[in-house]
Amino acid sequence: MKAVRLVQPGRPLEARDVPIPQPGARDVLVRVMAAGICHSDAHYRAGRSRVEPLPMTLGHEVAGIVEQTGAEVSRFKAGDRVCVHYLVTCGE
Repeated sequence: MKAVRLVQPGRPLEARDVPIPQPGARDVLVRVMAAGICHSDAHYRAGRSRVEPLPMTLGHEVAGIVEQTGAEVSRFKAGDRVCVHYLVTCGE
């Protein structure tokens, strides 16, 4: 899949091919349709906030469609529309 990645702070972002992740038993794989870049991403790129490991795909405010679910997932199914935020979770 294509991803825009931070390779090194202070340098331009790079479009790269990365492997599609395989969801674990309690994971959901989401096809990202839109991702927001926020202040933390801008700080990572500028080198104002430490970020590891690199390279990293930026954009953690995401909207998309569930592609695949793990064996233990019951609240979501393929085709569900979802929005994802790294701080707001279902706790599971």
